Amino acid sequence: MKKLLSMIFVVAMALVIVSCGSGGSSDDTVSTAKGDSLFGNFTAQTISGDKVDQTVFSGKKLTMINVWATFCSPCINEMPELGEISKEYADKGFQLIGIPADVTDNNGGLDKDMVAKAKKIVKQTKANYMHILPSTDLINAKLSDVSSVPETFFVDEEGNQIGQSYVGARSKSDWKKIIDELLKSVE
Repeated sequence: MKKLLSMIFVVAMALVIVSCGSGGSSDDTVSTAKGDSLFGNFTAQTISGDKVDQTVFSGKKLTMINVWATFCSPCINEMPELGEISKEYADKGFQLIGIPADVTDNNGGLDKDMVAKAKKIVKQTKANYMHILPSTDLINAKLSDVSSVPETFFVDEEGNQIGQSYVGARSKSDWKKIIDELLKSVE
C-alpha cells in the first residue's frame, strides 16, 4: 500500500514538474466551497524536525498554505515576499505554512538530500515561516490532488478550506488583497 501511494505521489509530482508556472490570472483558481476539511487528522514534521498535527491551525483565523517545489522558479521567487507577508500579518490572526512537495523518495519516505535542498532555499529566500514536510497523511488528504506548483489555499482554525485554491505565483500586493478579503470573511 505504501509503495502504491508513493508511486501515485511520484506520478503527481511528475505532472507538477511539467506545469510549474507563474500564474497570477483569475483563470488560475480551483473552486472549493468553505467548510471542506482539507487534511482531517494528520501528523507530520516541520522542515526543522518538530512534530506537528492538525492543531497547527488552532488559534489562527486564517492559515495560508503554499505548496512549492525546489525546482520551481516561480515558487522560489515569491518566497521572500511571502516571508514579508507572514511577518506583516502575524498580529492579525494569520499564519503562513509552506509545504515543499518534492522532498519524498520513491518509497514515500523523506529524501534527506531534497530536504536539505529545501532548507537551503528557505534560508536563502528568508522564508521564515513554518514549512511542513509531506507525510502520508498529508499526501492522502490533499497533496495528491496538487497538479502544479505553486498552489496556495487557505484554511480556518479548524482546517476547513476558505475560498478557492490559487495556482501560480502572485505578487505581494495581489496576495495581500486576497488575504485581506479572506480575513474579513472569517471574522
